[in-house]
Amino acid sequence: MFRALSERWLRKVTTLTDAARRKITPAAALLLAVVAAHMVAAFTSSSPEVHNGGDNAAYVSLANSLARDGAYTEVWHPGAPPHAKYPPLYPAVLALMILAGAKTWGAFKATSLLFTTLATAFCFLWVRRLHGERSAAAVALIFGISPAVLDYAQWVLADPLFLALTVACLWLLAPARDPAPDRMSILAGFALVIAAYFTRSAGLPLLVAVALWLTVRRRWRPMGVLAGLFLVPAALWQSRSQGDYFSEFWLVNPYAPDLGRAGPGDLIARGAGNFWTYASEYVPEGLVGLDGAWAGVFGVVLVGLAVAGWVGRVRVGPGVAELFFILYAGLMLAWPAVWSGDRFALPLFPPLLLYAGETLAVIAGKLTAAARERPPWLARLPARAIVLVVAGATLVPASLSWTRRSDRALWCSERIARMGIFGCSTTGVVEFHAMALWAGANLPEGTAVFSRKPRLFHAFSGHPSVTYPFTFDDRSLLAQADSLGIGYIVRSNWDNSGPAYVDPVIAANLDRFCVVSQLRLGSGPPTSLLAVLEPGADDSMDPATGPESVRSCPLPGGGAAPTLAALGSPVVPILDR
Repeated sequence: MFRALSERWLRKVTTLTDAARRKITPAAALLLAVVAAHMVAAFTSSSPEVHNGGDNAAYVSLANSLARDGAYTEVWHPGAPPHAKYPPLYPAVLALMILAGAKTWGAFKATSLLFTTLATAFCFLWVRRLHGERSAAAVALIFGISPAVLDYAQWVLADPLFLALTVACLWLLAPARDPAPDRMSILAGFALVIAAYFTRSAGLPLLVAVALWLTVRRRWRPMGVLAGLFLVPAALWQSRSQGDYFSEFWLVNPYAPDLGRAGPGDLIARGAGNFWTYASEYVPEGLVGLDGAWAGVFGVVLVGLAVAGWVGRVRVGPGVAELFFILYAGLMLAWPAVWSGDRFALPLFPPLLLYAGETLAVIAGKLTAAARERPPWLARLPARAIVLVVAGATLVPASLSWTRRSDRALWCSERIARMGIFGCSTTGVVEFHAMALWAGANLPEGTAVFSRKPRLFHAFSGHPSVTYPFTFDDRSLLAQADSLGIGYIVRSNWDNSGPAYVDPVIAANLDRFCVVSQLRLGSGPPTSLLAVLEPGADDSMDPATGPESVRSCPLPGGGAAPTLAALGSPVVPILDR
């Protein structure tokens, strides 16, 4: 009986397997293989560390505000003003996760891997629509295992979602040389482009590209639909945001506002510098993992091939991808240099690879045609040589980069087990993390604090925080502290801003500060939490026990010194209160 039952189940399994095998087309099999390669590469090269830029904490804090209060406010700021900088779609995604019970950094990281996986799949579908399965597999594989895509698959940032929406839009809205997309594709494309804009402000070039594409094709009715879907929510958002990014965009350096606004000469120099930096550094390093002189050679050649391919497509008739490519590239060149990086180049990786591949295909075709009189194996040699060179120049360094990332992920996991989720960063960052957790446990509730990374400080302490002024005028810091009710300041070794902007103020106003707590892990000055005193405060505190001869003062309610004991929790502290 058991044997008969086993044979019956075996026949059913065999039948289902054969049916699935018949249904899985070669294109679907290639797509699954490429997606699996990306997921395996991303999973094995990621670590549990948390990005130390601060944007991740802002997104989680905004999501918590949406989930808890139904408001889009800067809960990390002492006045909790309405947030007006980051569009709300990505925080809304995180808010839904919070409502479903997500509390850990790892849960939010998983969404980024999901979005980069979708971006890889959409890249395959887009290229397949133009050139078939093999070309699609090649482009999507290079894109999916590129170091930059693997890197952002592990961070709680809006870039993976923006990337997936952008590539999906390119896929749905066919280039001008193809038959016009159907109505459902156009409507879905409109929804995606609007979603991309409300994910990152850098989605504006994609929106303009779609509008120009419709204008060139004289598609006035779809243009009206797009305008109707976009204008009202965009007007509401713009009236709220009041051009936060726009005002910072024109500064010489957003992190040094004393330098003033950029003039025409500054903008020209910025564009030239950004072009060279992206072509010789960010693109080759982010796409294939090269650095040094070889990165410059590879990047310049790749950009040159891509520009040639883009020109060829524009001559036939520009599609959404071609218009987006030039508009987004122009925005990148005009971007302040301190904001530049491979994260902003991510949406251009698929078009770069496509256009460069099309140029290489033209070159291979001409070489093969020139060798037509030779034996068949020799006539096909130029094309095969180009394939081997391209494979070696892209997949080999990308694979080596993945190996290095995997090794670092193992090393990083061990460090994090001992030093917390910032264990892979500098000791100054670890000290800052410990001080934030300590402040959350010891400072009076609602106390506002000056810090280098206010959003991270809030995420780990629960206290409102703002960045101290990046100015050499010591009166500015104290005036802002008095106006906002700032009670404490974290003098940290996160970067050079502490020694540059905080130390001179303390040295010039010793009567306005006292040291509450300190932590030193490295060889430099300790990370210190100082109380900001009212003018003419009590002079009975212990003198000259802190940095720069700053007196010490007791913490209200006492409390033990900060340690590394509480750094290992994967839960976001503000979500666990």
